[in-house]
Amino acid sequence: MTNSFAPAAAAVLGLIACTPVMAQSSISQEQAAEARQAAVDKATVQLLAAERARPRIGGYWRIAPPIATLTMADGKPPPLNAAGRVLYRQRAADRKAGKADDPINACLPPGTPRAMVVNEPFLITQAAAKVTFYHQIYHVIRDVYLDGPLKLPAPDDRDVLWQGHSSGRWEGDVLVIESGDFNGKEWLDDSGLPQSPDMRVTERIRRLDGDTLEDLITYDDAKYYSAPWTARLTFKAQPASTILVEEDCAEKLLEVPLKEYAPK
Repeated sequence: MTNSFAPAAAAVLGLIACTPVMAQSSISQEQAAEARQAAVDKATVQLLAAERARPRIGGYWRIAPPIATLTMADGKPPPLNAAGRVLYRQRAADRKAGKADDPINACLPPGTPRAMVVNEPFLITQAAAKVTFYHQIYHVIRDVYLDGPLKLPAPDDRDVLWQGHSSGRWEGDVLVIESGDFNGKEWLDDSGLPQSPDMRVTERIRRLDGDTLEDLITYDDAKYYSAPWTARLTFKAQPASTILVEEDCAEKLLEVPLKEYAPK
């Protein structure tokens, strides 16, 4: 007679024989997972410790004193080249004739770093991975991921924006922000200093004291300027109760010539 229990017995014996191997495999995977999590926890602790050691630039700020026309840190005018002077003088003439086409008057974004120059409050929030600027002017938001230096895509892949793209890094107590990928349509200030799509901007932000923030801004744009130049902006701390009030810019469109920006 055929032993009907033989196959079942063989299966049981096989299962028993494999059990230690399966258990060892399960333990090995669990240990590997724990090791990975421990590495993540360690990196997180180090990142947060480094962030706590950095100076705090977060809070509400406002430019002081207000600036209508940017100058270099030494008080001299920016080094416009021939093309820059032609465009700048044309904008000055248009403004005098009441025909200035400053995009900000058509509710378009102020750009980077013009949003810092506008005489309205803004909020800086500071985290380990990024610093974010929240502006009252048109409620523009700029995220600066701390992944610098700036790496821009190939020209065919560029996504040019009013605000551009920004990357940051800490150098001691200075936050260095590099920005590029601008659309070249924005004015740098109320006077009409020009910008091209190839402009690169480097900001060096540091807290001078409890109430003062400094931003040294270097503009590099060979299309309109004969050399890179640096402006110095200072900001004063605002009360913690500051509110970034809403701005209904659409009402302004009833009072300005819309021209190329007019809705069809």
